[in-house]
Amino acid sequence: LNKHFGAVRFVYNFFLNYTNVVYKVLGRHANYYEWASILVKLKKTDKYSWLKEVNSQSLQQSLKDLERAFKNFFKKQASYPKFKKKKFSRQTFRIPQHIQLYIKEDNPKYGCIFVPKFKEGIKVRLHRKLPKDGKIKQATFIKTPTNKYYAAIVFEVQDAEVQNTSTDILGIDLGIKDTITLSDGKKYKMPDLSKYERQIKRLHRRLSRKQRGSKNWEKARLRLAKLYEKIVNIKNDWLHKITHDLVSESQAGKIVVEDLNIKGMVQNHRLARHIHMQSWRRFLELLEYKAKRCGIEVIKANRYYPSSQMCSECGYINKEVKDLSVREWTCPVCGAHHDRDVNAAKNLVRYGLMLSIGREPSEFMPVDRALAAESERGLRAITG
Repeated sequence: LNKHFGAVRFVYNFFLNYTNVVYKVLGRHANYYEWASILVKLKKTDKYSWLKEVNSQSLQQSLKDLERAFKNFFKKQASYPKFKKKKFSRQTFRIPQHIQLYIKEDNPKYGCIFVPKFKEGIKVRLHRKLPKDGKIKQATFIKTPTNKYYAAIVFEVQDAEVQNTSTDILGIDLGIKDTITLSDGKKYKMPDLSKYERQIKRLHRRLSRKQRGSKNWEKARLRLAKLYEKIVNIKNDWLHKITHDLVSESQAGKIVVEDLNIKGMVQNHRLARHIHMQSWRRFLELLEYKAKRCGIEVIKANRYYPSSQMCSECGYINKEVKDLSVREWTCPVCGAHHDRDVNAAKNLVRYGLMLSIGREPSEFMPVDRALAAESERGLRAITG
């Protein structure tokens, strides 16, 4: 397994460096077909003949991953591809075909997986039931920074068509104090991880005092990596449970969420740590694919839609609510008292209603009336 991890990482880094040199010297970009032809020649040389010892398809998949990384960069969906690290990072390699999985009849939790270059097979422990009529498409082998090995197997199954005829709309506001706020008033808060943050600081100090590369340094690094892994597992477990509850119990046909500029928000160094701890992006990813399974449409509201500033009763725009310290406020037009997050979630429901009738939210009439009322009050204040 380690030999495969190393070979795949080498191929990825080798051709990333090759592409950088070609562009710097010749001013052109190399593509997948050029990389593949050079890889064949590399295997025939004495210096790189060790590449023949691993599965050739895994090496080809590494080139496809590099090609996808460049495509995402040119589409401005990701940063420029980076070199993969050898130590203290997540290692992976993927096998696209010729995968066989055998499960013990007396103990269905254990089995053996057979893939190319592993004649004796690899013993595995299954953590979930496998689809009976599914066809294995590919398998990804993973080594975590805590030296744990996993095999993620992808099955091809027939999608069950789910028709959701519900016309209800659920609004979800994302925040820091309360991670998730629903339009019906329910709030969900990320588990308190402050005690783990203190442990992380302490373990980082211990690691910094050890001589890099020594046995004690490796013990301290492993202890720190396990703590990071525990935090990630706690957050993922909570997010999976919350997203499952939202799509299965809400009985909504549409879910409206905010289109947050997370990359821009973390530029505020006072809030960056708190924003990262909430894992908003991960929440949206899980919500989208789980909602799709249940036939629920997920709508992302316009980034500049004033969901927090707008009164959900009359449409008045309160500019003072831009201050995040304002958690509750009273509308000066209709007198309605609002909780900041619940009000924002209700306005997201209104956003979905306007789209469902074919109108842009900017055409919402109460907003126009509220702006007119605001101008009238300002005129009265000037004239005295």
